[in-house]
Order: sequence, then C-alpha cells, then structure tokens
Amino acid sequence: MQFFPIKQLLITVLLMTSSFCTSAESPKVLASIKPLQLIAQAVTEGVTHTEVLLPPGSSPHSHSLKPSDARKLRSADVIFWVGPAMETFLPKMLASAKGIKAVSAMDMHGIRLRNSEGRERHVHDNTEHHGDYDPHIWLSTNNARVIAREMARVLISVDKVNQSHYLRNLDLFLNSMDQTDLRNGQKVEQAGKQPFFVFHNAYGYLQEQYGLEVAGYFTLNPEQQPGARHLVSLKGQLDKAGTTCIFREPQFLPAYIERLTEGLSVKVGVLDPLAENIQSGPQSYARFINQLVDNITSCIQGAAKMISSADQTDAHQVAK
Repeated sequence: MQFFPIKQLLITVLLMTSSFCTSAESPKVLASIKPLQLIAQAVTEGVTHTEVLLPPGSSPHSHSLKPSDARKLRSADVIFWVGPAMETFLPKMLASAKGIKAVSAMDMHGIRLRNSEGRERHVHDNTEHHGDYDPHIWLSTNNARVIAREMARVLISVDKVNQSHYLRNLDLFLNSMDQTDLRNGQKVEQAGKQPFFVFHNAYGYLQEQYGLEVAGYFTLNPEQQPGARHLVSLKGQLDKAGTTCIFREPQFLPAYIERLTEGLSVKVGVLDPLAENIQSGPQSYARFINQLVDNITSCIQGAAKMISSADQTDAHQVAK
C-alpha cells in the first residue's frame, strides 16, 4: 500500500506525456488549385494531407468563393496560392483572414515568369507586376522545384517537429522531377516537334520546358469569347497547318472550336492544366506532367500517321 501514491504519480505523468505528444497537431495545409496541391502533398506526405480550395470543374479565372470555401480558408494554418493574376477571388478574402500564412508562388524567390503574351519567350525573375506575366507557372517542372523547396521551408518554419519528414519528401520530389524531365524529353524527341494548337494561352511554360511548339491558341482568356479578328487569323493558321493537333480543355466546351475545325484534317485531344483527374499523392505531380506530355506526343504521332497515310494514298493514285 505504501507504493500506491508512487504508482499513481507515474500513471499521471504518463498520461500527461501522452496528452502533450498528441496535442502537437500537424499544420492544416491548403492549396488554392489542384496542381499546387499535388506539389504540396509530395512535401507533406506522411505528416498531413494537403486540402484543395477549388472544387473540380471550377476555373481559378472565374471562381466565386462559397461559404464552404471560406470555412476551409479560416481553418487552414498555411495556404499556397499562385497569385492575384490567377486567383482573382482570393486577395480580398486573404486580407481579412487572421492567423493564416498565405504564400504566393509567383512571389517565391527563384520563380521564372514568362511574358504574358508568350511570343517573345522573354523570361523574368519575380521582380515586376504579376499582371505582366503568364501565371500558369506550375506547368514548368523547374518552377515546381522552386515551389516545393519554398513549401518545405515554410512548413518547417511552422512545424519544426516534422522537419526531417519535409526534407526527406523534398529530396524525393526533386529526384522525381529529374526522372520526369528525362522521360518527357525522350518522349518529345521520339514524337518529333510538330506544331499544335491549344485552347488557351496556358502552356508556354510546358512548351519551354520540353521544346514543344505551340502554333496558336483559341483564346487568351478562357472565360471570354475570342474576338472575330483573332478567330479569322486562327482559321488561316489552321488551314495553313494542314493535318495537325488541337487540344481542348475539360473545363470548357466552346462551340467555336467545332466551327473553326469543320472540314479540316485535325486530331482533337484533351489537355487539362488543372489536373482534375489526378488523385493527390506523393507521385501525383509527376503523373500530371507526364499525362500532359503523353497526350501531346500521342496526338502528334497520330497526326504524323495521318499525313503518311495521305501521302501513300496520293502516291498510289499517281502510280495508277
């Protein structure tokens, strides 16, 4: 009986220790769009699940925050977003949010920004106004490396307990980017660099990363109907291109694409810059980029076969 107080004290200490260990919760991490979620999840894997703000089918160009979005935002410790040039709906909400660390990818040191017109291929560091530059920065694996490094740095600053996890995950992600670039460089080289057309002016970073050739785009802003002058010019480009590939996006189904391509020898593919069909996981960003390159190279190879088949048919008719 004389040892009972000591035993009770030990049990109390153990309970207090257990309570202390479980009370240190992992940070609640939120990403504005799916591609950023994929990068963040690679860094947070095994520590916490990164949530995404935009629901499937929504465009960051035009999304309006709902009460459920506001609740997600308020409950987060950290949010990673592209910047006001992309998520136009976020700045006002972030300004009134308290206790959340908001990190803009376009402001990250080392991010490379392209001229928004995409014609000069002039690359800038992040020193000027966002509106002057193409905000689709996540379509560059070089930028993804910068984003992942900064995500790890920010997460370590708020969660030092899991520093080793974040750093290990970062190393794995960077290695996966090297493998992704090697794979996709070989795929593009094998397919040949045939020009193709995209739905909107979003793929300049991907184009520069792998030496692809985007011949033109249907619209600069997917939320707006392109002007008549642009459509006439694009129709001329499509006529001149002959057998080619055009890519639509699952978020938009404009009727003018069918009108412009009617009667033309084109192959139609799909590119999803928002990774809607990619499940979040540590390898998901690599799968997302691989899928984009696979869709492009597959269509290019299909168009090349159409050209070869037409040439053989013409040759056969001449021989007759």
